[in-house]
Amino acid sequence: MQEFSSGYSKNYEYDLAVVGSGSGGLSAAITAAKQGLKVILIDKNGYAGGLASSGIPFLGFLDMKKRPVVGGFATKFVDELVKCGASLGVRHCPKHLSVVVTKPDEVKIAVAKMCSENGVKLMLHSYLVDVKLEDNKISEIICDCAGERFKVKAKIFVDATGDGVLSKLAGAPYMKGTAGENLQPASVLYTIGGVDKEKFLKWVEENPENLSDSYSMEYLNERPDYVFVTLGHLWNKYKDTEWPFKGIWAMILINRLNDSEVMLNGPRMPATDSTDSESITYAETEGANQSLQFVEFLRKYVGGFENAFLSHINEHIGVRESRRVEGVKTLTIDMVSKGEIPEDAVALGAYPVDIHSSKDFTSKFIHVENPYGIPYLTTVAKTIDNLMLSGRCISVDREAFGSTRVMGTCLAMGEAVGYGASIAIKECILPKNVDVNKIRAKIEANGGILKI
Repeated sequence: MQEFSSGYSKNYEYDLAVVGSGSGGLSAAITAAKQGLKVILIDKNGYAGGLASSGIPFLGFLDMKKRPVVGGFATKFVDELVKCGASLGVRHCPKHLSVVVTKPDEVKIAVAKMCSENGVKLMLHSYLVDVKLEDNKISEIICDCAGERFKVKAKIFVDATGDGVLSKLAGAPYMKGTAGENLQPASVLYTIGGVDKEKFLKWVEENPENLSDSYSMEYLNERPDYVFVTLGHLWNKYKDTEWPFKGIWAMILINRLNDSEVMLNGPRMPATDSTDSESITYAETEGANQSLQFVEFLRKYVGGFENAFLSHINEHIGVRESRRVEGVKTLTIDMVSKGEIPEDAVALGAYPVDIHSSKDFTSKFIHVENPYGIPYLTTVAKTIDNLMLSGRCISVDREAFGSTRVMGTCLAMGEAVGYGASIAIKECILPKNVDVNKIRAKIEANGGILKI
């Protein structure tokens, strides 16, 4: 790190600056650091890991045939979580193909430790507020922490903000929804305590009409790291009276790996725009209110929830869709549907095309028959020479995005970005000019999967 003079409180200079520490940013930062780069990882939250540290399960590890489609950093990350007791590992799921259920607070600790051990400079509570350009490159970014601003210079910058904040401030073209509309709903994620899980599973067994067709009692009783969709029958019965959720027809339940808590994915807040303060504020507050109402509904109608209480609402609403930045290449739904794995692929995806309606409770959930490849140049911004993309904001069309947005896939693409950035910096070339075969060789040497 090298300091440079200015009127700002602190000033940093690194090889690589990654903004956003979710799955795509975390894997990019640590991968690049392992390659010898000086890396800074910046996040607005008070913890690193994004949704991976929130308790929402990781998806996207297996395909329709139960074959692994991501490896490398992604599987080593999960292995570390298993080692420290934060997860039981990857498990096949009848609906979502795979799940990795975690203990969120222990994930937060593990992620911070991984950054420290690999020499990544982690900066939390730091909001990106401005970007400066010179000669079609980002020269520096400005961040704010409680009114104190600092600058960061770097050779390459990675936008892993999920919302494409770095790209937006830099003036890169982006897409959002369909013609800026029809954004997928965001979901409030919250934890309920005081649940008698044995009694609840017995209730599910005695009321099988509330169990989605994808699941069986054998699956639920086999291991505690289950995720399943339930209460569809109660929705049909009470949707016009006591059902409190306005944008979801069932309960998506994620078991916590303890004695008495479960996590719920919902309520869904239709058409939430996470880049609009009024929109996301309404979603957060109204969603929290519906969550409390739903706890009362469960206490009244569902066995095992008689003494349940709302124990925690996640720090940040779960945003499904925001900006997608225009890259040198764009992954399309046609490529996804055909299972194309091009020669320049640096990650595989196989999660279903999962698009939730912006208007009501319906969803499109289409299985991808065969894994598809994500081209390297979808992670390289088209108009700014030293800007790379990782996670949700890579260059994909809206329908393809319904598959690429999950954490397993984001971890894999982040690893590719980390290798791409390290090669570009060491060879003094632009990210778009990196020989993709060198990236692929590094991914495969680290156990990554690029072919089935």
